[in-house]
Amino acid sequence: MKNFINSIFRKTGYQISKFDAAPYVFRDKLKMFLDENVQEGNILDIGSAHWNYPKEHFQNVTTLDLKQPADIIGSIMDMPFQDETFDCVICLETLEHVENPFEAMREVLRVLKPNGKFIGSTPFTHKLHGEEYGDYWRFTRQCWKNILMKDFKDTSVTPYAGKVLSPGWYLVTGSKY
Repeated sequence: MKNFINSIFRKTGYQISKFDAAPYVFRDKLKMFLDENVQEGNILDIGSAHWNYPKEHFQNVTTLDLKQPADIIGSIMDMPFQDETFDCVICLETLEHVENPFEAMREVLRVLKPNGKFIGSTPFTHKLHGEEYGDYWRFTRQCWKNILMKDFKDTSVTPYAGKVLSPGWYLVTGSKY
């Protein structure tokens, strides 16, 4: 019933999802995931938009996004930071909006210090979203392993929500060699 009502509302520009607990449950899972994985030091949060949890709960966080309220307005494709600047890079629900996520990850690798930690998430079966600025990709477990394999150690690719073989999202971590 909720899906039917949402489909009608989408056509009118309204949504009922603000009354739906599912998005908030996912944010709670992301908060726990960050609490368990963030590495202390200089932290970069890429694509944070208006979600300020990392900045409010960890020290030395710099946010990068294409628009305000980010600390630095810029693109993941060409970040205005020196090589090996950050101890931890957070990139949640962002890479699916990048035209070339492999180049974006090379840029993440460039700004991450040796042994620095990457923390990311991307949708797999989650609905299309953010189409006004591009929603290009869905990442499988194999895709994440390929992206992380040669440049990161101690990697973890964890499915979240949905069914075993078709999760809603993947939560990933790895430390730079």
